[in-house]
Amino acid sequence: MRNLLLILFVSFSAVIFSAHHEEENSPDTSDHQYNFVYTSEYTIPAGGYAGQIEKTVLDNLKTLEESGYYNCGLLRHQFGGDRAYSSYCYFDSWEQFGQINDSNSPPTREPKQVYGDHSDHLIAVLERNLNKRTPYVLRATYSFGPFLTINEMRERAKTLFNAYNKAFGGCNLGEHAWGPELAWYFYCGYDSYADFGNKVNALMEIHESGLADEKLDVRNHSDDLLIRVK
Repeated sequence: MRNLLLILFVSFSAVIFSAHHEEENSPDTSDHQYNFVYTSEYTIPAGGYAGQIEKTVLDNLKTLEESGYYNCGLLRHQFGGDRAYSSYCYFDSWEQFGQINDSNSPPTREPKQVYGDHSDHLIAVLERNLNKRTPYVLRATYSFGPFLTINEMRERAKTLFNAYNKAFGGCNLGEHAWGPELAWYFYCGYDSYADFGNKVNALMEIHESGLADEKLDVRNHSDDLLIRVK
């Protein structure tokens, strides 16, 4: 019941806050709403071949797009936590999610697993200001103290997100719907590491000019710098 109430509230929030824009260099998706995103993480095991994982995930994304998800992409680890690939696909509603998954038959034979750990997340899109596919992506993940209400967590996430959004000139904000962690996700793009340096300096200036003195109750935080594959 707790998860159900959260989903209902998140769904309502996503409809209000999601921006309906088309990414540059992508197929015509003007009829889509970008309310939700299905993301997956695939770690590269010791001794494994990144190219094999990349091919497997790209093949899977093709299947997901044929099934009804749209505007899928693939990002690869460069700096941050696990050496991994991160894929994503958008969908508009839980009704569409149900239609996609109820119409898919389970595979008769599972392919050989070439990746290490794997996790899936279903994320509600609260803001979408990054409307082009940049060659590099920063993903910042925040979770907050369990003594806060969901709305208090959301408020603190928005305070932090506003700083990233201003410094990077437009970022996307996602909120946990279903998956392994109750967290908020910021996705910001940059064109080169010189561009990244300029944007980080702008973020640090915002941070030191006031954000560092705010009580934000951050419980966990991680940053991943990713290279775009698709």
